[in-house]
Amino acid sequence: MKSDEIRLRFLKFFEERGHKIIPSSSLIPENDSSVLFTTAGMQQFKKYYLNPELMEKDFGTKNVASAQKCVRTSDIDEVGDNTHLTFFEMLGNFSFGGYGRKEAIQYAYEFITKEMNLEISYVTVYEGSENVPKDEDSKKIWQELGLKDIREEGADVFWGPTGDSGPCGPTTEIYCKSVSSEDVELWNIVFNEYFCNGSREQLDKGEAKLEKLPVLGVDTGMGLKDWL
Repeated sequence: MKSDEIRLRFLKFFEERGHKIIPSSSLIPENDSSVLFTTAGMQQFKKYYLNPELMEKDFGTKNVASAQKCVRTSDIDEVGDNTHLTFFEMLGNFSFGGYGRKEAIQYAYEFITKEMNLEISYVTVYEGSENVPKDEDSKKIWQELGLKDIREEGADVFWGPTGDSGPCGPTTEIYCKSVSSEDVELWNIVFNEYFCNGSREQLDKGEAKLEKLPVLGVDTGMGLKDWL
């Protein structure tokens, strides 16, 4: 299957489920000075996690999807292996109060297993920390879908913030076998529940604080390269 078909299937899948398809934004961020380049699909929607009421005003919906062109150099030492590129597309579906964990996980499960006919090897959920509870809700949803291998992990499955501050939260990752029978992270759902008043480095050192956001923001990201 070629990349054009995967992209089309993804966007059509979410359009049929009430998502408005939004064009890729510029590789040079227009309103985000925290990064030099657009590094993720959520970047053009960053402000809506803090002001979800603006989403319906600007787009007429709470749910959107996109195929975003990205440049990422933070893992440049790994570029050239089977799963890392500097320039790639990030497929994503996003919700700003339209739905939560259950729908986001069900959409991912349905697209991977039914639309793409792939088998999920295992998933991860956040094991919790001093300031953030274990993600029992995601674990329960995966169990109800029949997943047996659910792994609890720490800092690697807590996303963000990008730059000096911003939205962040626990994630659940989905791993499938590659053509070389290697488990590859194919899909990552971020549940933006918090606002961090500092950088990720400051958060990890205990020098930044988390504030609960009024509305849960769903941010799904997966590199189109990982499907090929």
